[in-house]
Amino acid sequence: MFIIIVIVFQLHVITEQPEKEKRVHRNISIAIIYNRVPKCGSTLMIALLGLVFRKSHTLRFIKSRDYSHFRLSATDQLQLRQEIVNYSRQANSTPIVYERHFHFVDFGFEVNRNLFYINQLRDPIERVLSCYDYTRHRCKTDGPNEPCALSNRSLINITMDACVSTGDPTSCISEQNGVSSAISFFCGQLSICDDTYKPITNYAALALAKSNIERYYLYVGLLEYIESSLELLEFSYPAIFRGISKFYLTYFKDKPFYRTPAESRYPINKETRTILRRLLKLEFELYYFVQKRFIDQYRRTFHRAPRRRDGKVR
Repeated sequence: MFIIIVIVFQLHVITEQPEKEKRVHRNISIAIIYNRVPKCGSTLMIALLGLVFRKSHTLRFIKSRDYSHFRLSATDQLQLRQEIVNYSRQANSTPIVYERHFHFVDFGFEVNRNLFYINQLRDPIERVLSCYDYTRHRCKTDGPNEPCALSNRSLINITMDACVSTGDPTSCISEQNGVSSAISFFCGQLSICDDTYKPITNYAALALAKSNIERYYLYVGLLEYIESSLELLEFSYPAIFRGISKFYLTYFKDKPFYRTPAESRYPINKETRTILRRLLKLEFELYYFVQKRFIDQYRRTFHRAPRRRDGKVR
């Protein structure tokens, strides 16, 4: 299966390419870009995609080793696009799935069934808690000489309850505490999408994230509906994701899939939960937007409601 891509324009910071370069991107395989939002079951998803690659042989799975550079310069964006195109060219008509943590990049061509994004989301409070605790766990286990996502190692033993009850609670859900915004992963590389120094609080970023989801993401699953999400993904693209639902049921259903051990996970009190829900208002708006979209897609496809199941991932 091949794709003919004609680059018409570039949004954001990638400039329009000359006619000669446009011709370079003809005749490449299907490319599925999984710019995974952290702590939304992406480790589970990677394990499942690896099983599809090894057992079903319906896709080529490419894992990035870059786990921290979410924001990309104009040059980095062009290099990423060329990297994906090169992988597609080398795949000999086999679809590729490319995964990496990065904020959405508009590669300059309209999405269709031959090149598209996929992703997965999770209840915002649960995602934030998972980010917060996991960051501290990694900083402790990796040792003092290894890079730490915290802005200051003095924060390493502060629980979310303690963080919220002392000082500015907004900082508790920011990059300085190892927490990233899900909105940024769909909003993109514009300055309004940048959550490096503070959480996303503007509706322009939320609106752009929603627009990009509608325009470029043919699938955004939900961890709380993981079984139904995988069912929809496989049904929609059976030639690519063949067996992914069966692999989940066989190897992972009803089993915890934690990256953070129990001793490093801390429950929060009711007051903290109330404060976080208020601070994460826009994140919840994005989550409910994706939830409605997913449920509508599922109902149209299967003529029944999806089954909710709490994802045991943290």
